[in-house]
Amino acid sequence: MKILMMSYTYPPATGGIETFSSLMREAFVARGHDVRVVTEIDGTMPEDAEHGVIRRPGRAALRQAIAWADVCAVCGLSLHYQIPVLLGGRPLTITHQVWQESQNGTVDWRNRLRLFFCRFGLNIAVNSALARDLKMPALTIPNPLPGEIELGPPIAGRPRDLVFVGRLVSEKGVPVLLDAIARLQERGRLVTATIIGDGPLRAGLERYAAGLNLPVPVEFLGRMAPAGFHPILRQHKIMVVPSVYREAFGIVTLEGLGAGCMVLVSNAGGLPEVLGQCGLTFPMRDSNALAALIEEILAAPEMTVPYIKAIPSHLESMRPERLAERYLAVFERLHFHQTVKGTGRREAIRQTARELSRQT
Repeated sequence: MKILMMSYTYPPATGGIETFSSLMREAFVARGHDVRVVTEIDGTMPEDAEHGVIRRPGRAALRQAIAWADVCAVCGLSLHYQIPVLLGGRPLTITHQVWQESQNGTVDWRNRLRLFFCRFGLNIAVNSALARDLKMPALTIPNPLPGEIELGPPIAGRPRDLVFVGRLVSEKGVPVLLDAIARLQERGRLVTATIIGDGPLRAGLERYAAGLNLPVPVEFLGRMAPAGFHPILRQHKIMVVPSVYREAFGIVTLEGLGAGCMVLVSNAGGLPEVLGQCGLTFPMRDSNALAALIEEILAAPEMTVPYIKAIPSHLESMRPERLAERYLAVFERLHFHQTVKGTGRREAIRQTARELSRQT
């Protein structure tokens, strides 16, 4: 099958959509499919030609790429891609990685327009709550696990306590973690902590952390590639994902689980679903509740054993090769109904969604 992946952002840029797009491209190719990628990220990589990556294509080049494909898979909403696919008549899937509403629950006119055009493609959401909120035919397929499952040593034998991985922006909630560390210090529980990532809030967060006057300062390691920070995760007992918005997935949650950390996530958005039975949640923005959980785990690390034992089976279903099989089933059924049988676009979408929903 000829698959055109359309990802507005792509490596060398970093983030959840970039990770998803590159991992799934590799998984589709490994199964013998012909894959090309179009993206608006113009930073080139040496393997672009080999991987079929077309950066910032003009209108003619974009039309040519769409005409080549059996199916077009848009990774994240983008009218820049969705409309040309519809005009080209090709089967279309759209993978939803985020909620389109703002934090106050409103949806602006731009996102309303994006959602309107989603009615002409088969929608795939990375968690079931997001799929329900779309209010149109949608399937649920989670994001892929980056890297391998290497659980590392038991929690009790790890030298450092807390780790955070992510962009240092307001939505990620790092102040909640630092406030929890301050609460623990007030109770006489001193912890070690590592912050991996970069962003506009880094300088302010470093000043705040320094003001805690911890015997061992919080380490800020900056942005690192997964290959660099995965071994560091295995040195930490607890990963904290303190997001203060409805995060749809949070791939770092999988990375923490894959490294055998006890993972704590804020109870919002898709994070609890991603975590499954492999960790614990705390109320969003509640640093006191987070501090209490951390203190409980550090005082009795044996309580983490059943959570860690649940990790391999939970993550197995999120390996890229497993998810590629699910995506390929969508592509093949949608192509069959719309292109081979000649069923109208909207009916082909409904039939494919019904058939695959029954299988799951």
